[in-house]
Amino acid sequence: MKCLKVPKGEGEEVRLKLLRLSMLSKEHKIRSENGCLLLPILEDVSMGYPVVEREMERVESPARSLMDVLDLPEEMKDEIPSSYEIVGDIAVIKVPEALEGYGRELGEALLRVHSSVKVALEDSGVEGDLRVRHVVHLAGEERTRTVHREHGAEFVVDLSKAYFSPRLATERWRVVQQVSPGETVLDMFAGVGPYSILISRNTEVQKVYAVDLNPEAVALLRENVRRNKVEDVVETIQGDARDVDLKVDRVIMNLPHSARDFFTAALSCIKPDGGFIHYYEMINDDDTESMTEELKCVAGERGYNMEVLDIREVRTYSATKTHVGVDMRIIPMY
Repeated sequence: MKCLKVPKGEGEEVRLKLLRLSMLSKEHKIRSENGCLLLPILEDVSMGYPVVEREMERVESPARSLMDVLDLPEEMKDEIPSSYEIVGDIAVIKVPEALEGYGRELGEALLRVHSSVKVALEDSGVEGDLRVRHVVHLAGEERTRTVHREHGAEFVVDLSKAYFSPRLATERWRVVQQVSPGETVLDMFAGVGPYSILISRNTEVQKVYAVDLNPEAVALLRENVRRNKVEDVVETIQGDARDVDLKVDRVIMNLPHSARDFFTAALSCIKPDGGFIHYYEMINDDDTESMTEELKCVAGERGYNMEVLDIREVRTYSATKTHVGVDMRIIPMY
């Protein structure tokens, strides 16, 4: 079949581009040849690399879902989770109360369904001001550290020390595409750096200030800044985002459970001629209007007009709560 022949050092970035374009064959294995990777493609593509024809090994058909491999009593099968996260080579799943005692079986099933997964962990919830996810080992290797790849960047993640969710990949990329050349950006709750590093790698931003209260997260953040070679753009700060004294063009507020507590601080960091805030909050399904009106009042009390550019559902959090994102323009009244 047809393959794109790409130098190994550029292979991951090209593979991700092909995935985004839905042009990479998922039914065939990628193989090496003379220092290059052969990426099986579904049709000709012009990306500056030669297209060659090779015999390619097909991927063995994996089990389709946990339902296929879990041996449970019939009355329990409806309780099998339909969603979970995969961070690097670690799968993270919430074990329903009805399946308590079957965690090991769930973990082993995850390893069977996903051949690239080497560790299965139970997600027991996020705890404390430092946003640390409490995880329990279910199956596979006993570790919580991995490398996660997203839009050409690599992130070292330790799920027991700093929160990270791959479910926000689309949202992060959407924000990246809004950043203009020459901007300065404040990432108030940077974690291990996904927003900050993706922005610094993919835009002509002048400076990104990446802040987090969790020292373990900041240690990973600094490791990721070096790993992605963006030291000249990203400045890391360990501390409370409310104590940061900066003036920037754009603020990212990815702390959905308590973002309102930091909104005043975010306003104070916007440049005198105005800027943008990407704000996230967990709200009840019918509270969108009241949320935005309250934020407008807070902005008005501090001398700003707040223009809502976009409101969207990032993801469903529970039966009653939704993770909502708001893009807003902040304009000084005077």
